[in-house]
Amino acid sequence: MQRQAVPENYMRKLSIAYTPDSDDVFNYYAWEKGHISTGLSDYEPSFHRNHIIDLNRDALEERFDVVAVSSVFYPQVADKYWVLCVGNSVGRGFGPALVSKKYKTPGELAGKRVAVGGHPTTGSGLALMFCPGIKLVELPFDAIVDAILNDEIDAGVMIHEELLYYEEKGLNLVLDLGVAWNEDTGLPLPVGLNLVSKRLGMETARDVATACQDSLLWGVAHQDEVYAYAGGFGRGRARDHVEMFRMDDFIRLPDDVRKAMRIMFDRIAAMGLGPKVKSFEIIEGRLGPERLRVA
Repeated sequence: MQRQAVPENYMRKLSIAYTPDSDDVFNYYAWEKGHISTGLSDYEPSFHRNHIIDLNRDALEERFDVVAVSSVFYPQVADKYWVLCVGNSVGRGFGPALVSKKYKTPGELAGKRVAVGGHPTTGSGLALMFCPGIKLVELPFDAIVDAILNDEIDAGVMIHEELLYYEEKGLNLVLDLGVAWNEDTGLPLPVGLNLVSKRLGMETARDVATACQDSLLWGVAHQDEVYAYAGGFGRGRARDHVEMFRMDDFIRLPDDVRKAMRIMFDRIAAMGLGPKVKSFEIIEGRLGPERLRVA
């Protein structure tokens, strides 16, 4: 059979999926809006947004070429995806928060129903890690606060912008899971990871990493425009949410975060929440250290 000719202007597809959270929106804004040039001129990018638990499932099926997942979930797709050096969410001195209306200490939650936005996610994995004996209940993450207030569940794990206002709703902090991780390991918490499919090949994956870095740098230089757009996703707290994270962690993946990832993957395997990851590769961008220097 004769091979069909490829049209001269044929563009390969590049599918990119991330969460509708302010930090992810900040990461991809410049690329999605066409404000940067990339080394991917043969590719036509398409951008998709969905909640993290759905993106975790999508990664299992390798639906997207670039996708955000929970760090706890990565071992389940390590055979399909590399970790990008850019666009990862890292908690330094904070993380998902375990909160309650009635209870104030982790020990009180043994045997109690704790709501999470999905499982396995970083929040659910850490809750099981530091509060053994709890019973997980999956709810949409934006329904957890009301479920606690209405006594439908005993406690819940806060993520995203809910970290900024759960106290205003009258909820108690039982345990900051990021602080618990930091005190236990001495390392920052890898919350979410930005992945690139191995089917693209190493060189294209590096072009993707570079495009992500360029997109972030453009955002840093045009913050008012990006925050004005991201505000539509951040429930009015976009800037506050993004500034919880350290920009240097977004633009590159420091050594202490890479060490923390290794510990996280080993613990998840020991807990039976994912397979053992013998090794994992991080895809570096092509920008030099001078270009990557951010305030």
